Amino acid sequence: MRKMSNEEKVALIKKFYKKNETFLELRLVNYEKVNLFICVTKTSDKRDYKLSWFDLDDIEGSDINKYISCQYIPHEVIENVKSFYSNCTVNMEQEKPLIYENDMVFLNANIVTKENETIDISFRRYLPKSMSNLMDLFIFIFKNMSKKFEGFLFEILAELTGSESKYEYKKEFVFNLFEDDINTLFEFQIVQRGINYYEEGRVKFLEKIDDRYFAIVEGNEKYLVIIKYNDEEEKMQVYCTCPCEFYCKHMYAVIMAIRNDEFNRFYKVSYRNPDKDLLERIIDFNYVLCIGVVEQNLEIINDYGEIELVPILDVHGKNNWIVIEDSEDEELTKQIKYFIDNK
Repeated sequence: MRKMSNEEKVALIKKFYKKNETFLELRLVNYEKVNLFICVTKTSDKRDYKLSWFDLDDIEGSDINKYISCQYIPHEVIENVKSFYSNCTVNMEQEKPLIYENDMVFLNANIVTKENETIDISFRRYLPKSMSNLMDLFIFIFKNMSKKFEGFLFEILAELTGSESKYEYKKEFVFNLFEDDINTLFEFQIVQRGINYYEEGRVKFLEKIDDRYFAIVEGNEKYLVIIKYNDEEEKMQVYCTCPCEFYCKHMYAVIMAIRNDEFNRFYKVSYRNPDKDLLERIIDFNYVLCIGVVEQNLEIINDYGEIELVPILDVHGKNNWIVIEDSEDEELTKQIKYFIDNK
């Protein structure tokens, strides 16, 4: 049987949804070697919307139903998105003509903007700064999908901060996280420093979420380490917020903690500001990882893979946050209460 091209697979998906009103289509072409097609369509009863995504490399036959992953989106969320962009001017001009190459992003959305009837853009790898007002739309899409795709969100938004490389994991390599010789990854002097960090108990939080390990390591300051690991293929990528360009002692200490099963779950919090703009409505559907309280702030892991301080109270003095998951002794709840009682 002849192997279908990705264009033919996309055509099959569109045919599958031809009776449904399409809100948007997003396609990642060979992005980190993944070909992903995403669409948001109205449900058959037209009450809500369905966000569906397909790994095109998995599709082998014409029965598209077998390959759907989806999440239902309330009607009011889509209406809020439409309302937000109705007052926006979206730059859709490209400096150079685009051809299908590595790491391409194509977005077509039936959203009326201030100047256009639809949004139709394409770019290579990173969302250009000239299109920065599309950031909320990409966050909306990926935050409603499986967390394993969040890495694409970090990549796509990287240029907006002018630090593209910051959000890239070090190159993927074959390595058994649990059995291979860890010392082959690190310089000699880093090995001993990593051992010291581990033995001193500097890995304060460590939790596995989907295919990633998140950890906080305390050095001169707190650093976030993320390890992506494919158990079946034994492939790994590592990331640390410290300034080192090499495999660092923080990574070493985290790998040691993983191998010794020394996990300590993060606190989980959810934002609940009543004065909601688009981004805040989106965030309301998700929790964020939290480390604790620092003065008048919560210390959280934001969508860009950074440790960030966010105010506990809003401008009206009301608590911004709901604690979704606490420690057994409710340490985070106690810290927040102590701050509120003594502010």
